[in-house]
Amino acid sequence: MGEEKSVNNYDIVYIGDSSNSNDDHSNSDPTIYFRNISLSYFAAEPFEMLTKHNRFKELCLENDNPEAQYIEGILQYFVHKEKRKGLYHLRQASIGEYTNGTYLYGLLLLALEHYPKGKKYLDKLQWKENLSTSDYCWKRVKKTLSTIPAIMETRYYTAMVNLEPRTECHPDNMAQVCKHCYYSKRLTQFVQFAMNQD
Repeated sequence: MGEEKSVNNYDIVYIGDSSNSNDDHSNSDPTIYFRNISLSYFAAEPFEMLTKHNRFKELCLENDNPEAQYIEGILQYFVHKEKRKGLYHLRQASIGEYTNGTYLYGLLLLALEHYPKGKKYLDKLQWKENLSTSDYCWKRVKKTLSTIPAIMETRYYTAMVNLEPRTECHPDNMAQVCKHCYYSKRLTQFVQFAMNQD
């Protein structure tokens, strides 16, 4: 009775495409593995990759993993104080379509007074249509940066003041933004956060 469909019927031989099987690792390409593996734990705890898992990070970087680029960008920029290297890796994360990398790269460009380029990268998150991606990125970036001490630089404050909008739109409501105040408010969030870190 129903013997041919029983889980205990060992006479059944499956022949066909097993490409959907998660058990077949005979054709695993390490390049694809290291490029696509999620590093979300390490993105929230970048110091773990600086010390305990440095070789793993290097393998992911060699294979252009965008999260590894993001982590390396943070470590280079904020920990090693290698701004150029940090920005390079954050840009690579953005090119790899890692939204946190795009957000932080755009934010740092604003903080360094590269306003047109910073705005261009923040615009890739399509904040004009929907703020949710941008808001979510800020929460994740803030969580990551909270593990790193002393990220504030006086030039960030200067950039924030210079970026203030000429019009008085939504001055006291950080959640309400428009094309005149979005960039200024995002940079202000970052600067206030950085000042409280010290």
